[in-house]
Amino acid sequence: MEFDLLAFVLGCILGAIVGYRVADAMHKAIIPDIFRRAGVTPEKLERVMQDLQKEIDPNSAPDLVEINIKVESVNGRLYVYRKETSEFLAQGVNYDEILEILKSKFTEVRFAISKEDGADLLEIPKNNPAT
Repeated sequence: MEFDLLAFVLGCILGAIVGYRVADAMHKAIIPDIFRRAGVTPEKLERVMQDLQKEIDPNSAPDLVEINIKVESVNGRLYVYRKETSEFLAQGVNYDEILEILKSKFTEVRFAISKEDGADLLEIPKNNPAT
């Protein structure tokens, strides 16, 4: 019995192609079922993709709505208002407290404040990338 190298190589190539196609078909059939059973919706997947895109390229973040604010200090408490409408937004004793309140109320928003509108009252940390 003689070993046929050509038949062996062709058999390996054919086996790899068939194996790849079978595995691909199995994954396409099984993965959506696993996601459905785990409660993963297309909306959740889209949100994860957007978060990953932001990590890869921070400049690709969606355009943020900019809200101009003004800050007033009364009896040691800081009050934050929307500059255009004087709508009350938050109150606190320091920058960190106000920032947490604004984060809980707003998403995908950028706040802008000038010195004339009380930026010095907030004492924004110098290492803040937003300054």
